[in-house]
Amino acid sequence: MSNIQVVWRGPVKRASGLGIASREYVSALRRQGVNVKLSGESMGKKKGARKKHVLIYHQLPKKLNMAQERKRFNRIILNTVWETTRIPKGWLLKINKFDAVCVPTSQNKTALRQSGVKIPIFIVPHGVHVEKFKPGNKKYPLPIAKGRFVFVSVFGFQHRKNPEALLRAYWEQFSASDKVLLVIKTNGYARHETGQWMRNRIENYRKKLGIRKKTAPIVVIAKRMYPNQLKGIYALGNAFVLPTRGEGVGLPFLESLSSGVPVIATGWGGHMDFLNSGNSFLVKYKLQNPQISMNSRNAIARRFRTLFSGNGQRWAEPSLTSLKDQMRLAYHHPGLCKQKGRQGRLDMKKISWDRAGAALKKIVEM
Repeated sequence: MSNIQVVWRGPVKRASGLGIASREYVSALRRQGVNVKLSGESMGKKKGARKKHVLIYHQLPKKLNMAQERKRFNRIILNTVWETTRIPKGWLLKINKFDAVCVPTSQNKTALRQSGVKIPIFIVPHGVHVEKFKPGNKKYPLPIAKGRFVFVSVFGFQHRKNPEALLRAYWEQFSASDKVLLVIKTNGYARHETGQWMRNRIENYRKKLGIRKKTAPIVVIAKRMYPNQLKGIYALGNAFVLPTRGEGVGLPFLESLSSGVPVIATGWGGHMDFLNSGNSFLVKYKLQNPQISMNSRNAIARRFRTLFSGNGQRWAEPSLTSLKDQMRLAYHHPGLCKQKGRQGRLDMKKISWDRAGAALKKIVEM
């Protein structure tokens, strides 16, 4: 592909899921032999040059100056992700000015089409490093976990991730007499959203619910972790649980299954491209306007209201009863958890970043 120069403009230095995906896409493309430069490196289009210049824009579509970029690039491709049934209204005109858009899951594609996107939409799935996230990894050192059934959950502390349902289901389903533990690896989105701030929000929520019994223990880990540390969190788990309201993909689901740990998750979202009854415990749900739960007095996490308040937007509201049922089922049947975990591991061996790189290369070459 010496006649094609790809420029990647995305959050490659960020620690978020979007940042991880951005780095992995770039590496995967390079392994496919694609010449990829990061935005800011020397990559200007020179007069008379024979190379075809392609910009892959892995950011929110509203930020790009399309008229300016058209002077430098032959093709401009958007790589994006979305979590509800429709994209924000202000994105539509901007997205339709791209030559194509890549999304990681079929739910994303459906959301874009239903929102009025007319340009070609391609699915370029995420991957997982099965050699890194694997059964038998060394467990994160946590003495309280010994002898207990451990639920693990990894998410940013925001409303879409639904910490309210996770906590309430755990408190109501289990008590201090059960040999169980919930380990939450999370992070805030502002300087004041520290680990102690989140623990205080959680404790205040428990009091607001009127739960007076001695509850089963919860460990909240809010420090930043690198992948080599994070894999130890998954290794602790008998089951991973996240009753999310919507995911574009859900990298922790991929990483958990790759680690041989089954998933308890809402049965709607981008993750349903790879979650199924063979590797997961799926929670029933109904689709509803995001503002309903965002306006609830029980909402405890950052809402990102401007993104999720558009007309016609829907996301999943998991059934609390179904979530409790699935958590109880997992707890009482550790053998079933191991069975689903083994299947999840087999399934993840088919999902690699090289697969993503090959799919993206085909689009670049069009």
